[in-house]
Amino acid sequence: MRSSTCAGSSKPRRGAVDGCRPSARPENTGARRGRRPRTVPSVDHGEGSLMKVGSRRGFLVGAAAFTASVSVGACRSRSGGNGDPLDVSASAKLPPAPESLAADGTTIVLGDPGAPLAVRLYEDMSCPACAEFETEGTAPYLKRAARNGALQLQFTLGSFLGPGSEVAANALRAALDQHRFADYHDLLYREQSRVRKSGGFTRDVLLGMAIMIPGLRGPEFDAAVLETKHRDFVEASDEVLRTSSVVGTPAMAVDGALVSSDSHELYTDRSRLYRHLKKASRAR
Repeated sequence: MRSSTCAGSSKPRRGAVDGCRPSARPENTGARRGRRPRTVPSVDHGEGSLMKVGSRRGFLVGAAAFTASVSVGACRSRSGGNGDPLDVSASAKLPPAPESLAADGTTIVLGDPGAPLAVRLYEDMSCPACAEFETEGTAPYLKRAARNGALQLQFTLGSFLGPGSEVAANALRAALDQHRFADYHDLLYREQSRVRKSGGFTRDVLLGMAIMIPGLRGPEFDAAVLETKHRDFVEASDEVLRTSSVVGTPAMAVDGALVSSDSHELYTDRSRLYRHLKKASRAR
């Protein structure tokens, strides 16, 4: 059984935030058929809290050190004026990124799956730190780079924060079938704070929000959400995160190498992340 709860630090330091430590309360959620009652995380969902995966030691400390002053660069053209697809402007007009499910059955890919540079994000849809990374951190830059053909952006969705995370991951997998994963993923994180205040993600909430994405709602999507069609995907994806070296969300890996806890700026500073990705691409 896995759980998370937040505990403050008595001596905060630059780039660090409150973390999450195990403190669970058992509850029979009925979310998974034929399974023992799972432990529902009891967490302080305060903004900026880093969510710890299970009972493993440590935190990806800097991943939640999000600020409103994220560096977005000053580029004048789609490729920054120098032909570099990684140096993509925040104002660039870009086509939607291709969306696909990788052969492993758990990785959702934005961008060309054949792109040599791969960035993997580990997230839980109920994680406040993930929401800040996605809305105020460097995640939007990564999505633009994927749309610009510079990299493939891979997602591993955990659900260690409970039933709300499970139904949200299932709904996102259903959105992938409608080629609306990216838009729906962005919407869920933008609305996460509001949804948490009213009890978190539910099937009805997810269907209601899906109306805001043109082309998403329909009999196939609705049935997949209501009947948890992608239960196997949700469980398998969560297992990948649980058995990985990731100890907290959000987490990032570049070409398979997890970003260290000392590199928290990569989650907040577009310029630093750009340089890190350039170095990785040159090392190929």
